[in-house]
Amino acid sequence: MKWMIDYVKDAPEICKNMVKNRKEITKDLVKKYTSKKYRGILIVGSGTSFNIGLSSKPVLEKYLNVPVKVQTPRTYAYYDYKFYDDYLILCISQSGRSTNTIDAVKRAQKQGNDVSAISMMPNSPISNYVKDSFEYGSYNGEGDSFVSKGFPTSFLYFSLFSIEAALKLNLIDQEKYDSAVAELEQIIEYMPKMREKSEEFYENNIEAIQNANRIMFAGIGAGFGLVQEACLKFSETTGIPTNGYETEEFLHGPSYEVKKDHVVFIMDLDLESSGLANKVFEAMKLLTDKVYMITDKRIRGNDVLSAEINVDDVLKPMLFVIPVQVIPSRICSDLNIRAITIYNHKASKLVQTKTDK
Repeated sequence: MKWMIDYVKDAPEICKNMVKNRKEITKDLVKKYTSKKYRGILIVGSGTSFNIGLSSKPVLEKYLNVPVKVQTPRTYAYYDYKFYDDYLILCISQSGRSTNTIDAVKRAQKQGNDVSAISMMPNSPISNYVKDSFEYGSYNGEGDSFVSKGFPTSFLYFSLFSIEAALKLNLIDQEKYDSAVAELEQIIEYMPKMREKSEEFYENNIEAIQNANRIMFAGIGAGFGLVQEACLKFSETTGIPTNGYETEEFLHGPSYEVKKDHVVFIMDLDLESSGLANKVFEAMKLLTDKVYMITDKRIRGNDVLSAEINVDDVLKPMLFVIPVQVIPSRICSDLNIRAITIYNHKASKLVQTKTDK
C-alpha cells in the first residue's frame, strides 16, 4: 500500500497534465455552468472533500463573482437544504462512495435543485444517482488512500474550471486568464521544492513535533481550509489530538488552552491578515516554545517554513497543503504508527460511511 508521501510525490506530474488538458477536463462543467445564470455555487462534501471546498471557495468567488457556500452532506440534506434555489450544487467525493454525499444528491434532487456530482474515480457509485457527473481529471489508474494527491489536484480542477468559465462569460480577459494559468504552472514547478522544504522543517523540529501532546492550527482566508485539512490529516494518521481555528477566533478562548507541551502552527498566506498572524505567532511564544509559522513571506528561522512564491493568495492552497501532508506522514513513518487501526475500521463499518453500489 502506498503511503501519504508517495501520493504527495505523484501530485506534480498529475497537475502538469491537468493544466495541459485543462479545457478538455473542465469543458462539461464549464458548459453546464455557463448555460444559465446561477445565483451561486454550493459545494457539498465530507472530510477532505469538505476542506477542498473551503480552500477552493476564494478562487471560485474571485473569478466567477458569485457567492460560494460549503456544507457537509448531512447538515445540507437534513437541515440546510431550503435556501439554494438557482444555485449550482456540486456534491464532491474523491471515491464517489460516500453515503452521506449520495444522500445530499438525493435531497438536492427532491428539492428540484440543479445538482451535479464530482469524483476522482471513473464510473463511481455516486454517478448512478445523478444526471450530470464529472471527473476531476486526476485519475491515473489507482486510488488515493489519504487524498494526498487528491487535495491539490481537486483544488486545481476548481481553479481551472473557474478561469475557463470566467473567460467564457467575459468576466476576465485573455491576459488575466493567461496570467492565472502561468501562476498555476509556477506553483506546480515549486511543489517538489516545497516537499523538500517541508522535510527539512520537520527534521529541524523533529523532537518537539513528535512529542506533542496536542497540536493547534490557526489560519484565515486562503489558509483556513488548509487548517481544517491539517486537523484531519494529523488526527487520522498520527492520532495526536489536533484542532484548527480561524486566526482571530483562536484568540477568543482556544489560545487560553495552550500549554508548554502543545505545538502551535500559524498559517500565514494572505496579505490582509499577515500582521495579525505575526502578532499571534509572537504572542504564543509566551505560552510554549513550540510555535511555528507556515508562510509565503520572506522570514527565516528553524521555527518558520517559508516558501517565497509570488502568486495570487487564492491559488496558494495547492502548494501549502504539502507541509500538512508531509509532516504527519513523516511522524508515522519514523515512529511506525498508524492511527487507522482495526478498531477504527470496525467503527467505520458499523456506521457504514461508504458504499460499493
